[in-house]
Amino acid sequence: MGKLYMIRHGQASFGSENYDRLSEMGGEQSRILANHLLAIGLAPDALYSGAMERQKDTARAMVDLYGERRVSLPELWIEEAFNEYDSRAIIVSYVADLAGEDPSLPEDLANMYTDRKAFQRVFEKILIRWVTGRYRKPGIVTWEAFRERVNDGLKRIISENGRGKTIVIFTSGGPISAVIQTALGLSDENALRVAWQIANSSVTKFVYDGERLTLAAFNETAHLTLKKDPALVTYR
Repeated sequence: MGKLYMIRHGQASFGSENYDRLSEMGGEQSRILANHLLAIGLAPDALYSGAMERQKDTARAMVDLYGERRVSLPELWIEEAFNEYDSRAIIVSYVADLAGEDPSLPEDLANMYTDRKAFQRVFEKILIRWVTGRYRKPGIVTWEAFRERVNDGLKRIISENGRGKTIVIFTSGGPISAVIQTALGLSDENALRVAWQIANSSVTKFVYDGERLTLAAFNETAHLTLKKDPALVTYR
């Protein structure tokens, strides 16, 4: 049986002009994770990251630490199949419809880029509309197509690496929940609910045998909780 570790990136820079970079907290989470992976002796046969900066920077924390300690790692490959969905485009496409239907939203809409809780309330409602597929928008990739892209990428790298290997992928909550959905046969809306529980720098583990994929561990954050600082566990 092969092992697959899917790791969510550290906290990104919410509210800044460039969301796609690690915040100071995200950098710290990534370094703590890298030390944890080294301590448990994780030795992947293959190492991948999505092409987004926050994903690559989280991966580089592992690459840098292993290099400093002279521990061998395979080359880091960049695979766009594990990029997150385009949340900004989805928000822009759906927010006007949502505002017209829900008169309770104006305050949250006004504060959504400065208040994480306001953003989450709005974002959850928008994503529910998106994943159902009943409110399709021109130019916006559907959840179904997104999930297919992620799973096709995963099948490809499993095929390329073969049986019995340990594969590590640095990615985002969307791709992780898409793979969980496929492994467990979840509905689209339940897959979305899973995504909301995936913490920054968390580790989700699967075992695979050919195309058969089984969830072995979900959303592990022991590397953070062992620090006894609740502020280290973040979701956005």
